[in-house]
Amino acid sequence: MNRINRCVNVMVLLIGAVVLTNTGLAETAEGQASSPQTPVRETPVSQTQLIQQDATRWSLDISEYERYLDLIRGPLGKWNPTIDPLMALGMFADTQQQSQRYAERYAQQEFELTERVLRFQTAYRAAFNRLYPNADLLDQRLLAPYYTHQQQKSAFKEAKNLAQRRFVEGDRLLVFVADSCKECFATIRRLMSLLSELKNSGVDIYVRDAKDDATVSGWAKEQGIQTEWLNKQTLTLNRDEGLYHRLKSRSSNVNHATVPVFLKRNQQFFQLKTEDLGL
Repeated sequence: MNRINRCVNVMVLLIGAVVLTNTGLAETAEGQASSPQTPVRETPVSQTQLIQQDATRWSLDISEYERYLDLIRGPLGKWNPTIDPLMALGMFADTQQQSQRYAERYAQQEFELTERVLRFQTAYRAAFNRLYPNADLLDQRLLAPYYTHQQQKSAFKEAKNLAQRRFVEGDRLLVFVADSCKECFATIRRLMSLLSELKNSGVDIYVRDAKDDATVSGWAKEQGIQTEWLNKQTLTLNRDEGLYHRLKSRSSNVNHATVPVFLKRNQQFFQLKTEDLGL
């Protein structure tokens, strides 16, 4: 019996020790949670130092850089949040002298950066040739399609400029399209651009093999023809009722273009080559 009593007493002591320990830990955690945290704030001195450092990087004084920061907070920052200080200050300079000064600094900055880029590029090419003397920096065969595209683009642009100089006020371009043509409108838009600067000029579309006006209207809807163009006579929609065959029979220019184009000038008609129009 005495042995049982001693065991019970030991167990009571152990339970009491555990309870006291947990209570102490809870009070410690509560004390730590309730203790106020000291907020970390930048002092005005540290902010000024940062502004001074940023201003120095751009060769500006503090007032100029603060002016830049104020501009960034406004519409300019929303339009271009990454604009550099020299450009921003130059755009919103108060006087012509200020604008000139910022422009000169910006030019100097860009000149120095360009020089650095070119110097590094020269060093890179020298290092590449030294390390890989038998390897090409670029495989010219991969650039062949790009060069071909650029040549075609340049030729088309030159032809377009030449075509624009050939047209005069009052010229109309007659374009004959099939009602099944789904990509003809891209050509028509380019033709409209050739006459956009001329008065009383425009493009007249003739839908070939159209059974009725509903077919023409359906084609125009599929192509996205704008009502504004029709109202201004920049563009007209018509059914081809044999006009193409009559013009073709009188034309000495044998042209089997997918989208035949005729120039109407002073009641006379001339068939044009699409390549001469920059198309």
